[in-house]
Amino acid sequence: SQPSPSQPSSPSTAASDDYKICVGSSADAIDACDRVINSSKASRDQIGNAYISRGQHYYEKDEYDRAIEDFNKAMSYQPSDIELADGNRGSAYAMKGDNDKAIDSYSVAISLDKNYSAAFTGRGLIYEKTGEVDKAREDYNAALRVKSTFQDEKWAKDTARKHLDQLAAAA
Repeated sequence: SQPSPSQPSSPSTAASDDYKICVGSSADAIDACDRVINSSKASRDQIGNAYISRGQHYYEKDEYDRAIEDFNKAMSYQPSDIELADGNRGSAYAMKGDNDKAIDSYSVAISLDKNYSAAFTGRGLIYEKTGEVDKAREDYNAALRVKSTFQDEKWAKDTARKHLDQLAAAA
């Protein structure tokens, strides 16, 4: 199973209630993200992270094309959590079965954040699925070695451990 997407951290300096709602998980998060994206008062960082958050909310609704579109839009704003745009785009491509684009997105995310455990695990899952077991094992081990600040850290470690155990049992 793929991770639930990583969320940008909610900066305590964000003046906007909409921004806090957007990066949260309430039912009106998408509307709040729309307001942040269209606000003349939002910073480039807030707009970029709002695109990431809205993309994650679409991902959670299985609207992968809309999610990918928002992750792509986020990148032009160079938000502080830009690696989430790439990592989450990788997850959306994986859910669509587009393994090459998923691997590319995860690889970019890892190049931006060498401690992004969920990107290592996500890429490892694709490698394992496509029969590239050695690469999968490398990524799972990397996920266990690094320390991420994102909320999907526990998923990344637990999934990597489980898959390494399964690969060892099958060998």
